Amino acid sequence: MFDGTVVTATVVKGDVRTAAKRVKVPLDSKVRLVVTSDVRDEVHVHGVDEYVPLTPGRTSTHDFVARVPGTFEIELHDSGALLLTLQVQP
Repeated sequence: MFDGTVVTATVVKGDVRTAAKRVKVPLDSKVRLVVTSDVRDEVHVHGVDEYVPLTPGRTSTHDFVARVPGTFEIELHDSGALLLTLQVQP
């Protein structure tokens, strides 16, 4: 079982669907990003500066620790579409 915040997003024809546009998490907490997409792209997680490849028709999962306080965008790298904003609170 994952001990942290799970954030899910779906991308359909470039349209992003998420349950929440802003997700608040405590500093140094675990975050699991789960993205299902029908287009090839990459998720760019600002703040941890990591890229997660998306394959059409598959679900990509990426775990990280929110180690830097602040507000960070998580977006599709190629299209620039915003998945959500992550607010890391001390």
